[in-house]
Amino acid sequence: MHRRVFLVNSSLFSATALLNAKGLFDTKNSLSWLVIKEVLEIVFPKTKHMPSASEFGAVDYLLKNINHKTFDKDDLNYLLQGAKDFNSSFPKFLKSSLEEKNRIIKQVSQNSYGQNWLSYLIYYGIEAMLSDPIYGGNKNQIAYKALKFQAGEPRPKFKYGKTDGI
Repeated sequence: MHRRVFLVNSSLFSATALLNAKGLFDTKNSLSWLVIKEVLEIVFPKTKHMPSASEFGAVDYLLKNINHKTFDKDDLNYLLQGAKDFNSSFPKFLKSSLEEKNRIIKQVSQNSYGQNWLSYLIYYGIEAMLSDPIYGGNKNQIAYKALKFQAGEPRPKFKYGKTDGI
């Protein structure tokens, strides 16, 4: 087995295990979540100064917030359907090289549907990166630290503005 294939398969297994452990593994949408995770890794790669999507927890953020009443269900459906469409158009994406994945993302961004879907992913990726860690993204304030950002005080103690912990 080639190193790259091993790494891809390992990350796919890890993502599936994560979804399953959180009770969110849904055979209908599991492939879509894997596609979303991999696309976010391309859109938000690790750089010298910034963490990658997996490091700041982009998919974790989405998975922890999609069931809240304030999360736009149309956005969720659009993200998942876009991932299905993406996978149908590029079935070898998940096993492609980094260079090939970048080429595919560039190609997808050239049409309006793909560009719009990528915009939604970027929007939620930025939200995950810059949100307070209580919401599931920005693990250990990794993005705050990378940006040398000082979070405002007081920080939330409960999610979604709840004050009584219910």
